[in-house]
Amino acid sequence: MTGKEFFKQESHPVLRSLGIPVFNSTLHGEGFYLSYNMDTRDYGCVTTALVFGNMEKFLILAGDHREQYAALVNKGFDACLEYFKAHIDKAHEYSDKI
Repeated sequence: MTGKEFFKQESHPVLRSLGIPVFNSTLHGEGFYLSYNMDTRDYGCVTTALVFGNMEKFLILAGDHREQYAALVNKGFDACLEYFKAHIDKAHEYSDKI
């Protein structure tokens, strides 16, 4: 398995301006989740977000980082946050600041 299989398709609670739900693939950890969005319409590219708590913080990387995050999710939020920091050069312009 590559890690991508651990992400499941679900409707994300954020709606586009036309009221169309955004379908992301997500992987849940303890107190956070990872969200992969393959739709390029809103962000201009595919994105992978580390989402803290109840959507309190969105740390978004441009590109597909599902495999890397899947390997870290069981190590907890801090391990995923370290991955984000190590790839800060790929942070999307819409990402929240650390």
